[in-house]
Amino acid sequence: MELIDKTVELRGSQVLNMHSYHAIIWQRRVMAFATLLAWIGLGLLVAALATTNWATIDFSNTDYHPVHVDLGVWGEYRTVNNFKTKKVEWIPHFPAPPENVLRLADTHLKHYYRSQAFMGCFGAVILLGTNFLAIYTFYHHRYMYKRAVAALYLVVAMCIFGAIEILSSSINEWNTAVSQNGEFDYEAGKKMGYSTRLAQGAIVTSLIACLAFAFGSHKQKGEHAATAELEIEDREYHIGR
Repeated sequence: MELIDKTVELRGSQVLNMHSYHAIIWQRRVMAFATLLAWIGLGLLVAALATTNWATIDFSNTDYHPVHVDLGVWGEYRTVNNFKTKKVEWIPHFPAPPENVLRLADTHLKHYYRSQAFMGCFGAVILLGTNFLAIYTFYHHRYMYKRAVAALYLVVAMCIFGAIEILSSSINEWNTAVSQNGEFDYEAGKKMGYSTRLAQGAIVTSLIACLAFAFGSHKQKGEHAATAELEIEDREYHIGR
C-alpha cells in the first residue's frame, strides 16, 4: 500500500496546483488499472498462442468422410470420421506443412503460418516490454514516457489483429481439390474459436491501456503543474551552450 501511495497517489509530493493534482491522481489511478489489465492481456495472448483453437473448420473430404480441423498457430488437429472410428492427427505447420497433406499443399501457405507466428510472438514480446515500461512511468513521470507507452500498446494491438487476420486469410489458401466439392468454400465451415477470443481480449486490454496512457500524458508546466516533481521532470531539455 505504501508503494501505491507513493507511485500512484503521489503522497508526500509538493502540491503546486490542487485542481491539477486531483485530476492527475485520477489519471494515474486509471493508468494503474490499465497496466493491470495489460498484464492480464499478456496472459490471454500467451494462452492464445499456446492453444489450437483459433478457428474450427468442418467439411467433407472426397471419400465423403466428415473432417474437423482445430487450427492453431503452430499446427492443427485434424479429426477424420469414417463412420466407424475417429482418427485424430496432429499436423505441424513448422518448418512447413507436411507434403502428404494435399489440403496444405499450397507452396505459399507456409508463409502465412510464419507470418502469423511472427506477429503473435512479436506482439507478446512488445507487450511484455511495454508493461514494464508502463510500471517505469510511475517512478519517472516525464510525459514522453507515457506517450511512448501509449504508442507501443497501439502497436501491440495492431500486431495481434494482424495475426488474427493472417490466420483467417490462410484458410482461403487451402487446396479445395481434397474436398467433396472441388469448389468448396472453407470459409463457409469456419468458426472462430476461443483462442481467437483470447487474442481479441488482449487487443481490448491493449487499446484500453493505450487510451489511458495517452490521456494521462499531459505535460505539467509551470503553475499549472500538479506537483513540483512533475513540473521538474517535464521541463524542456536545452542541449548546447
